[in-house]
Amino acid sequence: MELLGIGYQELVLVLVLMLIVVGPERLPSVAYQLGRAVRTLQQYARAVRDEFKDEIDFIEDQYKTVKGEVDVTRESLREQQAKFDEELRSGSIIPAPGEATKSPNGATESNVVPFPSTPSEEATPPAEEEAAPPKPPLVF
Repeated sequence: MELLGIGYQELVLVLVLMLIVVGPERLPSVAYQLGRAVRTLQQYARAVRDEFKDEIDFIEDQYKTVKGEVDVTRESLREQQAKFDEELRSGSIIPAPGEATKSPNGATESNVVPFPSTPSEEATPPAEEEAAPPKPPLVF
């Protein structure tokens, strides 16, 4: 068994040296003073530990409160987002992809944009560009 990393042999050696250095008359008072010092250090350590524990508990309570508020706000935002998306889709402002919408004159229109299938259907350049003379090559 070890006490603070000190074995029996080391403890006996320290006690014998203490008996020789301090002397048998003063040894009980020195032991008493050492005991008081250790007790005082333990009280200080306990006070610091309790203070840290109180601060950590306070911080944890604050964290739980803020986390709860964030969760409530997040849920509220998700509900508002769902309502907003539903209103946009039901109000024909932004129809879902592939949905047909009704125009003001009563005809249905699809929101799918057709792409030209052949190059001939693409827009032709204006006639002004065709009539312009070719530009000379750049020489450096």
